[in-house]
Parts: sequence; structure tokens; C-alpha cells
Amino acid sequence: MNAVASLATPCIGVCTLDDSGRVCLGCCRTADEIAVWVVLDDGERTRIIGELPGRRRRLQGIAVPLEPRKCSGCGTPFGCGANDPQNPCWCAAYPVVEPDAGATCLCPACLAAAART
Repeated sequence: MNAVASLATPCIGVCTLDDSGRVCLGCCRTADEIAVWVVLDDGERTRIIGELPGRRRRLQGIAVPLEPRKCSGCGTPFGCGANDPQNPCWCAAYPVVEPDAGATCLCPACLAAAART
């Protein structure tokens, strides 16, 4: 078993599964990922967190690719949709937070953590 990892959960408290019953509409993790989150190591959590913005866009039927970014909070690579004029970025589904001075985009987990504080 892996040690408890340090990366925050991307949960935003909107814990509702999609029609298939497999993906959370709030954070876009699968039910299986949510169930094992506490035992995943940071590498696995980082991989999943990086996939979440793309998953949200696929769930919404948005085909425009995301711009690669790196989280200014934890360094996790993820995709940003802020430059898509037709569709709001995935981060619009998260609670609004006041950015820290000098901060750029945050990954889903860091954005969720910032919203909880």
C-alpha cells in the first residue's frame, strides 16, 4: 500500500455522478479514482489532476484543445481553456478565488484547495 500522498483533492463539493454513474460532474474523477484517492501516491494524483480539465471539456462536448500550462501552486501540468472564445474554461466550474500575487493558472486540485480556504 502507498503512503498517503500530499497533493490535495480536486473535489469541489459537487458530488454528483454522470448518467453512466462513473464520473463525478464536480471534479471529473471516476468513481474508482475517488475511492482510491487516499492511497494513491503523488505521481498518480498528478497524472489524474492533469487529465481533469480535458475530461470536463469532453463531458461538455467541447472539441477545442486545451493550452498546456503548469500549475503555479504545485507544478502539475494541465490544460487551460481560457483562450477559447466560444467556451468557458473548465475552471469556471470551480468556486471563484482571489489569486495570490504573481500566481498564474492553478490546476484543479490547487484551485479547489484555494476555494476551501
